[in-house]
Amino acid sequence: MQRLFRRLANVESIGRRLRLSFRMLVILLVVPAIVSIAAMLANSVRYDAIIARMGRVGDLKPLVAVDIPGEAWNVVAGNQDFAGSRLFAMIDEINRELDALTASTGSENQLELTVARRTMDTLREKVVELGGQIDAGALVEDTMAKYGEICDVAALAEDMLEDYIEVEIDGAMEESAALKRMMVFSLLLELALLLLALTLSVYAQRGLSRAIRAPIGQLEHFAELLAAGDLRARAPQTRVSELSNLTESFNVMAGRLEELMEQSRREQENLKKSELRALQAQINPHFLYNTLDAIVWLAESGSTDEVVHITRALSDFFRISLSQGRDWIDVGEELKHLRGYLTIQKVRYRDILDYEIDVPPEAQEGRVPKLLLQPLVENAIYHGIKFRRRGGKVRVVGRREGDMLHFAVIDNGPGMTEERLVEVLSSLGEEDASAGYGLSNVDRRIRLYYGIRRGLRIHSDGEGTRVEFIVPVRRQADV
Repeated sequence: MQRLFRRLANVESIGRRLRLSFRMLVILLVVPAIVSIAAMLANSVRYDAIIARMGRVGDLKPLVAVDIPGEAWNVVAGNQDFAGSRLFAMIDEINRELDALTASTGSENQLELTVARRTMDTLREKVVELGGQIDAGALVEDTMAKYGEICDVAALAEDMLEDYIEVEIDGAMEESAALKRMMVFSLLLELALLLLALTLSVYAQRGLSRAIRAPIGQLEHFAELLAAGDLRARAPQTRVSELSNLTESFNVMAGRLEELMEQSRREQENLKKSELRALQAQINPHFLYNTLDAIVWLAESGSTDEVVHITRALSDFFRISLSQGRDWIDVGEELKHLRGYLTIQKVRYRDILDYEIDVPPEAQEGRVPKLLLQPLVENAIYHGIKFRRRGGKVRVVGRREGDMLHFAVIDNGPGMTEERLVEVLSSLGEEDASAGYGLSNVDRRIRLYYGIRRGLRIHSDGEGTRVEFIVPVRRQADV
């Protein structure tokens, strides 16, 4: 058992550890239960067969002890013609049943049936002799004597059947005792295996919690260093394979952030400043800290599936945020990045937030500047959905009309007053925009990248807010 626990502890993948634990539990609980049930079913089948044979023999006893002597008496007394009697038919019926019982009975119980079968052959001979006497016109004393012999042989056959029933009763009692022993043994075995399975599950849960908590704690510490402004901090590599990509993404992100910070000091172009601040906003350390805190909470509560789910979503979020330094990415990558962000926010806000992404395949062709949709969704969450207790929903809709792409982010929050909507629209594109940095940044980058005069369109009322933009389709050769 210690070797089994050591093997489980040496598994580096969370998914493989869960699968191995599940297989161990199945082997411990299901396989012995199946074997025990199969053994008890086989015992029950043998017991039922014994009872059935006893019932069949019980049905034969009246034929042997009552019906045959009675039919013979009717013949001897002259009440029944010998040729029209059922003596031979009853004897044949009994012999057929005895042959069938002998074939279905074990060799240890066949002696009584064999003797009974031979006795029935003797009984047939006596009946034949009785018929010969009657045909020869024998005296009444002779036929009565033969009738007595028939009754004696029939009584002997009945005794053999009674002996067989007693043997079968002993066998049934043995099978019943064996079944009880099997049930007691199975119960004790299942209790022992259940205790072992509980021990294994507790050990696996604790080991898995430790395996996740340590690297998550390191990443949390790393996020705190980022929040404090130390962009040279690097997280150590972890043995957990599901978290290795996330750790690598963190380190790559930190290195990329450091490079971008240095680049921002050398270059003063508005577009580069806007891109840098957009990247910083999307990977805000406070967002990282809150997300990692949620992962640790889920790990401590044993929600391992949700831990793996949110960790992978966070890994995809950072990988696409960096995009290997590219300014333009595929629309599909932008949507994948958005799904990762919404997956994380869904775990954090639960019933408060629901979302839908409706973008058909034709609208996913071409490339767009990265981080266009996520700031709009973030704005919808923090300024709309967050103020609802439950039932909040964000919809991302996209479609293609000719060479133009239409995207819209719609929420069912409280919306904006007319005065606030006018204020937001008038401040779009300004450096310190009252519209919020996310909206202003996206509006400015749409204008700069596509060279168009109008970026975002905003519609709002008491039932929610709709933010949309229309841009030309761009392909790899165009960017």
